[in-house]
Amino acid sequence: MKKIFAIILFAGFGLSTYAQESIVNWNIQQYREETGSHILIISAEIPQGWYIYGMNMNEGGPLPLFMSIDNEGENVIIAEFTEISKAKEVYDDVFSMNVKSYSDKVEIKCTFVPKSEVTEFNLIIDGQACNKKDGSCEQVHQSIPVKILQ
Repeated sequence: MKKIFAIILFAGFGLSTYAQESIVNWNIQQYREETGSHILIISAEIPQGWYIYGMNMNEGGPLPLFMSIDNEGENVIIAEFTEISKAKEVYDDVFSMNVKSYSDKVEIKCTFVPKSEVTEFNLIIDGQACNKKDGSCEQVHQSIPVKILQ
Protein backbone atom coordinates (compact mmCIF):
# COMPACT_ATOMS: atom_id res chain seq x y z
CA MET A 1 0.00 0.00 0.00
CA LYS A 2 2.83 2.41 0.86
CA LYS A 3 4.51 1.69 -2.48
CA ILE A 4 1.31 2.46 -4.40
CA PHE A 5 0.83 5.69 -2.47
CA ALA A 6 4.45 6.71 -3.14
CA ILE A 7 4.08 6.01 -6.86
CA ILE A 8 0.87 8.04 -7.07
CA LEU A 9 2.46 10.87 -5.09
CA PHE A 10 5.57 11.08 -7.34
CA ALA A 11 3.47 10.78 -10.51
CA GLY A 12 1.35 13.68 -9.29
CA PHE A 13 4.43 15.82 -8.66
CA GLY A 14 5.75 14.98 -12.12
CA LEU A 15 2.50 15.95 -13.82
CA SER A 16 2.20 19.20 -11.89
CA THR A 17 5.77 20.12 -12.83
CA TYR A 18 5.13 19.22 -16.47
CA ALA A 19 1.95 21.31 -16.54
CA GLN A 20 3.65 24.52 -15.37
CA GLU A 21 3.31 27.50 -17.63
CA SER A 22 6.37 28.99 -19.25
CA ILE A 23 8.17 31.73 -17.34
CA VAL A 24 8.00 33.94 -20.45
CA ASN A 25 4.90 34.41 -22.59
CA TRP A 26 5.29 36.02 -25.97
CA ASN A 27 2.95 38.39 -27.81
CA ILE A 28 2.96 39.61 -31.38
CA GLN A 29 1.68 42.65 -33.19
CA GLN A 30 1.56 42.67 -36.97
CA TYR A 31 1.35 45.44 -39.52
CA ARG A 32 2.18 46.03 -43.16
CA GLU A 33 4.46 48.73 -44.52
CA GLU A 34 3.74 50.72 -47.68
CA THR A 35 6.61 48.85 -49.37
CA GLY A 36 4.66 45.58 -49.04
CA SER A 37 6.88 44.20 -46.29
CA HIS A 38 5.16 42.67 -43.29
CA ILE A 39 6.35 43.44 -39.77
CA LEU A 40 5.91 41.42 -36.60
CA ILE A 41 6.81 43.00 -33.29
CA ILE A 42 7.51 40.07 -30.95
CA SER A 43 7.56 41.02 -27.28
CA ALA A 44 7.54 39.54 -23.81
CA GLU A 45 7.49 40.81 -20.26
CA ILE A 46 10.18 39.02 -18.27
CA PRO A 47 9.25 38.40 -14.62
CA GLN A 48 11.24 40.22 -11.96
CA GLY A 49 14.32 38.25 -10.96
CA TRP A 50 14.57 36.47 -14.33
CA TYR A 51 16.46 37.10 -17.57
CA ILE A 52 16.61 35.61 -21.06
CA TYR A 53 19.87 35.11 -22.90
CA GLY A 54 20.30 37.33 -25.96
CA MET A 55 20.15 36.52 -29.65
CA ASN A 56 23.79 36.93 -30.58
CA MET A 57 26.09 34.76 -28.50
CA ASN A 58 29.67 33.68 -29.00
CA GLU A 59 30.37 29.98 -29.46
CA GLY A 60 30.77 28.16 -26.16
CA GLY A 61 28.26 30.40 -24.41
CA PRO A 62 24.69 29.80 -23.25
CA LEU A 63 21.77 28.85 -25.47
CA PRO A 64 20.90 32.03 -27.39
CA LEU A 65 17.40 33.31 -28.10
CA PHE A 66 16.46 31.92 -31.51
CA MET A 67 13.44 32.82 -33.63
CA SER A 68 12.36 31.34 -36.92
CA ILE A 69 9.39 30.95 -39.22
CA ASP A 70 8.15 27.42 -39.76
CA ASN A 71 6.16 26.98 -42.93
CA GLU A 72 6.29 23.91 -45.12
CA GLY A 73 6.42 23.28 -48.83
CA GLU A 74 7.78 25.46 -51.58
CA ASN A 75 6.29 28.66 -50.19
CA VAL A 76 9.13 29.42 -47.81
CA ILE A 77 9.04 32.82 -46.16
CA ILE A 78 12.37 34.61 -45.80
CA ALA A 79 12.47 36.60 -42.59
CA GLU A 80 14.94 38.89 -40.88
CA PHE A 81 14.93 39.18 -37.09
CA THR A 82 16.46 42.27 -35.46
CA GLU A 83 16.62 43.46 -31.88
CA ILE A 84 14.54 46.41 -30.80
CA SER A 85 15.54 45.92 -27.17
CA LYS A 86 19.29 45.94 -26.82
CA ALA A 87 20.65 43.07 -24.76
CA LYS A 88 22.79 43.94 -21.74
CA GLU A 89 26.31 42.49 -21.89
CA VAL A 90 27.96 41.25 -18.70
CA TYR A 91 30.76 38.86 -17.77
CA ASP A 92 29.47 35.40 -16.78
CA ASP A 93 31.68 33.29 -14.48
CA VAL A 94 29.96 30.05 -15.53
CA PHE A 95 30.88 30.50 -19.20
CA SER A 96 34.06 32.55 -18.59
CA MET A 97 32.97 35.06 -21.19
CA ASN A 98 30.76 38.08 -21.80
CA VAL A 99 27.13 37.11 -22.43
CA LYS A 100 24.11 39.14 -23.50
CA SER A 101 20.73 39.00 -21.82
CA TYR A 102 17.37 40.75 -21.59
CA SER A 103 15.65 41.66 -18.32
CA ASP A 104 12.20 43.17 -17.71
CA LYS A 105 11.12 43.31 -21.38
CA VAL A 106 12.31 42.14 -24.75
CA GLU A 107 11.17 43.26 -28.21
CA ILE A 108 12.29 41.78 -31.52
CA LYS A 109 11.28 42.94 -34.99
CA CYS A 110 10.66 40.43 -37.76
CA THR A 111 10.49 41.72 -41.32
CA PHE A 112 9.18 39.34 -43.99
CA VAL A 113 7.62 39.29 -47.45
CA PRO A 114 5.36 36.27 -47.96
CA LYS A 115 4.64 34.67 -51.28
CA SER A 116 1.06 35.29 -52.36
CA GLU A 117 0.07 31.65 -51.67
CA VAL A 118 1.15 31.81 -48.03
CA THR A 119 -1.62 32.86 -45.63
CA GLU A 120 -0.26 31.64 -42.30
CA PHE A 121 2.79 30.23 -40.58
CA ASN A 122 4.14 29.36 -37.14
CA LEU A 123 6.59 31.65 -35.37
CA ILE A 124 9.02 29.48 -33.40
CA ILE A 125 10.77 30.91 -30.34
CA ASP A 126 13.50 28.99 -28.49
CA GLY A 127 15.76 30.17 -25.73
CA GLN A 128 16.61 29.94 -22.07
CA ALA A 129 15.27 31.90 -19.09
CA CYS A 130 17.29 31.95 -15.86
CA ASN A 131 16.61 33.03 -12.29
CA LYS A 132 19.02 35.61 -10.91
CA LYS A 133 18.66 34.43 -7.29
CA ASP A 134 19.13 30.67 -7.47
CA GLY A 135 20.74 30.28 -10.92
CA SER A 136 18.10 27.82 -12.13
CA CYS A 137 17.27 27.94 -15.83
CA GLU A 138 14.41 26.63 -17.92
CA GLN A 139 13.85 26.14 -21.61
CA VAL A 140 11.76 28.80 -23.35
CA HIS A 141 9.84 27.40 -26.28
CA GLN A 142 6.73 28.69 -27.95
CA SER A 143 5.11 28.14 -31.31
CA ILE A 144 2.75 30.98 -32.21
CA PRO A 145 0.35 30.60 -35.17
CA VAL A 146 0.32 33.76 -37.31
CA LYS A 147 -2.26 34.62 -39.95
CA ILE A 148 -0.77 37.01 -42.50
CA LEU A 149 -2.53 40.34 -43.00
CA GLN A 150 -3.90 40.63 -46.50
